[in-house]
Amino acid sequence: MRAEEDGMRIVRAELCGRLARLEAAPAKRFAEDVAGLRRLASVYGLTPVVRLADALERAAAEKGARSLYLSSLRDAIGCEPLDERSADTLLASVSVRFC
Repeated sequence: MRAEEDGMRIVRAELCGRLARLEAAPAKRFAEDVAGLRRLASVYGLTPVVRLADALERAAAEKGARSLYLSSLRDAIGCEPLDERSADTLLASVSVRFC
């Protein structure tokens, strides 16, 4: 179990690094970087991260969407894998802020 926890800690650290780069990414690389973050999360079953990254890709052009989703992605990286309830909650929190 310890090796699995250490492995997930490494994956989460990589996702955090990618998120930090994404926050500073120029517009022309943004979509590519989001897709890379989503793919890595998908490989490790981090459903909340995958779902938020999907939503971010669709909403990236909307004013203010980028910062809201990036903030929620930071929270999602700490969620348990395959946690649909957390994914739904995080997506709802972003949606509510747009209203």
